[in-house]
Amino acid sequence: MKTAEILVKIEELLNGSSRVELEVSDSRLDSMRDDLKKAPIRLALSRDYIAIDFPSGGSNTVIFRKVNVAGKKSASIPFSSAAKDAVPKMTAPTSVPKLKKSQHSYVVPKIAGDLISVITDDASHVVWITGPTQCGKDRVVHYVGRELDRKVFQINCRGDMGSEVFFGEKTITVDPVSKQNVISFQKGLVEQALTEGLDDKGNEVGQPGILFITEAAAMPAHVAIGINRLLESDDASRTFVIDQDGGRVVRGHSKMRIILAANTIGRGNTGLESSAYSAQTDALDISLINRISVCFRMGYDKKVEKHILAEKVGDDMIASKLLQFRDAIRSYIKQGKLSSPFSTAHIVHIADMYRVFGDIEKAIYYVMFEFLLPEERKYYNEQIMAQFGHDVLARFEDNDVDYM
Repeated sequence: MKTAEILVKIEELLNGSSRVELEVSDSRLDSMRDDLKKAPIRLALSRDYIAIDFPSGGSNTVIFRKVNVAGKKSASIPFSSAAKDAVPKMTAPTSVPKLKKSQHSYVVPKIAGDLISVITDDASHVVWITGPTQCGKDRVVHYVGRELDRKVFQINCRGDMGSEVFFGEKTITVDPVSKQNVISFQKGLVEQALTEGLDDKGNEVGQPGILFITEAAAMPAHVAIGINRLLESDDASRTFVIDQDGGRVVRGHSKMRIILAANTIGRGNTGLESSAYSAQTDALDISLINRISVCFRMGYDKKVEKHILAEKVGDDMIASKLLQFRDAIRSYIKQGKLSSPFSTAHIVHIADMYRVFGDIEKAIYYVMFEFLLPEERKYYNEQIMAQFGHDVLARFEDNDVDYM
């Protein structure tokens, strides 16, 4: 079905309401059930502020309208040319649920549409996402997974980890019938992601998985060798040999995709700024890097941070001063005067503590100061005095207390 036709049918199902829940087997979904799970259709629907959800493990389809906190339609995100059908424009609902200040709505990153276009291409492209700590790399991958109705198999790398979480391992279990110990193979997340959506005979019967390797630059060498083998083939249906299970060959779903993410691009810390945001100092083997198809760079989106403060703080003057404080601190980081990061997550935490205390200086002090290096405190204190007028070190540190 064409997108315009689907929109008309969806509007008929909503019939003026903001949410409707239908059984998957409902006959009214027959002509468009498969289309509703396609990324181009779902993205086109999102332009008219309609979302479709298929709760995991449930038997229902949920259709609902999306609005932002100001009562306006949510901004659309870029999407592939396959989704650019002409669609009729709908009127946004007038009633808007009030968002709690303890929450903030998710703002879709600019790269999301391009990322979806790459993931849904017929060729199996390997994606790398880079950006500083707490800039939303993991979250955008899970957002894409939800939009495409694909399960995300996430692995968090660390330098001292074993290979079993990736490739599986043999383990001893107790047979429920004989009560005897038996050796069985526990599948790793690589195999689980490869075979998601396949039946026992290898037929593609369901939605594929996404293998998401985060903190990828910290991947230990013995794991990187195995991942390198996985990336060798450009065949959409990747095959992988499970050495840990006697050399068994696994062939994956043709739509399974691989995403890696890290604070760096896998070449080690290449500059002063990256060293401020990452402990991932080691470089990966260049042969692995060369098998990456495309790299998306993320950062701290100033418009997103302004949006968060508008929702969580509600005081334009406080929000404006906090954003000026942010700019000054990040300028110090770029100049090499500071090495502690000042992330979007810090903006969120400060806004939360301002809600708790009603005191912006106290919020910044409690969120930031105990995590700073001793020599960094003066720079923070100078900027707090410049923006808010008080010496927080004098205000909150007690001369009668020995801080050991």
